[in-house]
Amino acid sequence: MATSCNSGAIARAKPLDLDDVPDALASVRTVDLAQADDKALAKAVGKLLSILKTPKISTDARVTAQSLLERGAEELSQRSMNAYDLEDLAESELPSRIAVPAGLRAAEIMVADDERSDGYRLLQKIDQRYPSHAFREEAGDLLWTIGTSYANDTRRRLFLFPYSNRAPGVFEYLSTEYPTHEKSDDALVRLAEIYTEQRLFDEAIEKHRELVLWSPDSPFRVKSEAEIPRLRLADLDGPAYDRDAMLLSLSELEAWVRDYPNHELRPEVDRTMVDCLQRIADNDLIVAKFYRTVKSPDGARQHAERALEFGKRAGNQEQQDEIRAFLASVDEIERVDAPIVLDGSVNDAFRGDTGLGIQGPAGLSDSLPTTPGRIQPSTDTVEPDSGGDGADPDNGGSGNGGDL
Repeated sequence: MATSCNSGAIARAKPLDLDDVPDALASVRTVDLAQADDKALAKAVGKLLSILKTPKISTDARVTAQSLLERGAEELSQRSMNAYDLEDLAESELPSRIAVPAGLRAAEIMVADDERSDGYRLLQKIDQRYPSHAFREEAGDLLWTIGTSYANDTRRRLFLFPYSNRAPGVFEYLSTEYPTHEKSDDALVRLAEIYTEQRLFDEAIEKHRELVLWSPDSPFRVKSEAEIPRLRLADLDGPAYDRDAMLLSLSELEAWVRDYPNHELRPEVDRTMVDCLQRIADNDLIVAKFYRTVKSPDGARQHAERALEFGKRAGNQEQQDEIRAFLASVDEIERVDAPIVLDGSVNDAFRGDTGLGIQGPAGLSDSLPTTPGRIQPSTDTVEPDSGGDGADPDNGGSGNGGDL
């Protein structure tokens, strides 16, 4: 358990008066650094830091203080349970071989005391001060511990904010700042899983790509290569959208099968490929139906035939039957709505106005007679109007009827 009380002796270290240096050095020499408790040890280290910060001290005093400081700092970093004294030591003006181990131990104590955010923050500060320190493996291990702890934590901060939401940031830092660490590919896998659960498919695909690119020898690489096309398909709203993404996924799946034909993941990849093929076939069928709607049977047939080829590869008989039925309907439409050809047939006689305001032959049916005839007058007897046009001369009419 970390000590919550910070002695502050290290943080308060400041230059002494030059005359006070001999007494301060003598008081530290009386302390058994190997046996002193945490508080006394931190106080001694603080005095030594103050001595070393004092300008113009003698060479002997500086060498003695430096030697005692290294011993005291090593003892403190190995056995102190006061995380904040250790943090102060890590942030002091010391070589990385002294400061970094102290900081790592402080971070370990903080994490063990469920103060993971403080531990994570301290590790970041150490990296900023000593970017090429010699304890990166240990720091990477601790980052992995913090990240997995957050990822598996089901609690909520202030009953509102899940602690698990902090895991991606830690994993991102580990995979970015420690790309050669043995857990960097594990971090990428966990990130991809988290983003997939959150339906952030683009981000998940990016993490799988990074793993394939930067960790070619990772045991997770083959699975990541299979996940990329699966997630790309999952990101599509439906077969009507982004045919290019489907074709890219298909090419990736075919490459995976070619490279790993006997891998244990082959059945899963085969299922993804069937899904991809069916989506592409559905996409072509949707386009074919559009062409049928705009009266373009050639375009409808072309896309339907292509849909049938992908449907055959997918092996879905129901889908194939639907496509074949569509092709048959296109053939029927062509038969019924075929354009009329002027080849001397029955319709060729009607090339002018039909009398109905329709230009032949396109507006006429095949049932019209070859030679158009005049409309015959009705045989029904109609009483003529008196004084009307065309009076009968046999009945005394003048033959020049009409209004005068």
